[in-house]
Amino acid sequence: MTVHPVVEASPLPRSEAASLAATPQTPEGYGQPRPPWDPRPLWWHVAQHRRRPGGFSLQGHHHDNYVVPLHEPLASIVREAPGRLGKFRTRQSAVRVLPRVWRETAVLRAVRRSMPDVPRPLFSFGRHALHTFIEGVSLAEVAAAGNPVGDDNLRRIAALFGDLGDVPGEDLPRLPREWRSRTGCDSARFLQNLADFAHRKVYRRNYPRFGTLFRALGIPDDAVERFTREAKRLRPRPYSLLHTDIHRGNLLVRENGDLALVDWELALFGDPLHDLATHVVRMEYTEEERCDLIAYWQREMSERGREDRLEGMEEDFPVYLDFEYAQSIFPDTIRAAEALPLSADEDDFDAAAASVHRALSRARVALALGPVPDHRAVKEALRSWHRARQAGPGRLPAVRRGRRGT
Repeated sequence: MTVHPVVEASPLPRSEAASLAATPQTPEGYGQPRPPWDPRPLWWHVAQHRRRPGGFSLQGHHHDNYVVPLHEPLASIVREAPGRLGKFRTRQSAVRVLPRVWRETAVLRAVRRSMPDVPRPLFSFGRHALHTFIEGVSLAEVAAAGNPVGDDNLRRIAALFGDLGDVPGEDLPRLPREWRSRTGCDSARFLQNLADFAHRKVYRRNYPRFGTLFRALGIPDDAVERFTREAKRLRPRPYSLLHTDIHRGNLLVRENGDLALVDWELALFGDPLHDLATHVVRMEYTEEERCDLIAYWQREMSERGREDRLEGMEEDFPVYLDFEYAQSIFPDTIRAAEALPLSADEDDFDAAAASVHRALSRARVALALGPVPDHRAVKEALRSWHRARQAGPGRLPAVRRGRRGT
């Protein structure tokens, strides 16, 4: 995450304030009985804190955050010490590109019983939440992508994966029907759900807007749908809690050297090999550290008595890696295109083209693509899409789908 000093956080829109006043809300505690109460005074205090100067902002892919000390009476209402830093989180109104099956607040409440060094949820409503702020330095600031993180940090990261496996499934919120498994180890269905979400909710839903760009880049229609077939050969593997977004920006180095894991909004319950695959891809390890991390992960599972998580790993882990590379094409392309300002200049197009070209190059083997368009071709595809976008909403050219896999 990037840190930006600010003077003031923007207040919530009146419509959201009205919605809050109409919907009973409660501060997040430790499971004690919560008597009925009027949420409007608490909303007033929350709004006042979000306007306080002296805080700082943190911006990520999914949320905008404002960090500021908690003052009375809000501190007492949410059961925190005055002066403790609170993080006000607002989920961005961006294109949804990854599955979100739980409210982050509910996940944190469950996780804290086994992993106390995560944010404590204090309050939530709609797209907004208040958590305690975990102090530390982002691992991305200590070791940028592509640079070694060090053997000690590799061991700590492997231990975090072990801690995730310690969270009892019965402590977690109830899953939506389509994400449940009767056996608790249906790896095939889990990957099919991931592929179905990426195909229907990301690719097809965004096709009317980005279809011309996808086609120009040579992305096949079944880029992720094909994994519903690949999933059938996966071995059953016991489910566990997955973070699914463990990268350098979400790992905080504490003062004592320990690592804390933040941003739990994409947590899932499923095959732990998926969590390992997303981590390996998004961390951008050196080749040596990538191999070391996987070895430490295997050792961690074995030492914690979870050898059943390792069965079939040699055959199944590459499938999850290929899926991560394949599905990443869509969020990377959509984000790069959406980030282009209306008056985009050459530097803007170069930056967007670099991001998209990298995603295509990484997915080339997984999708058995032909030659990947070079930087110039990607840039021209983005420029063409951008011109159509400038023509106005609803005026993007229609796209005719070709044969699947072309």
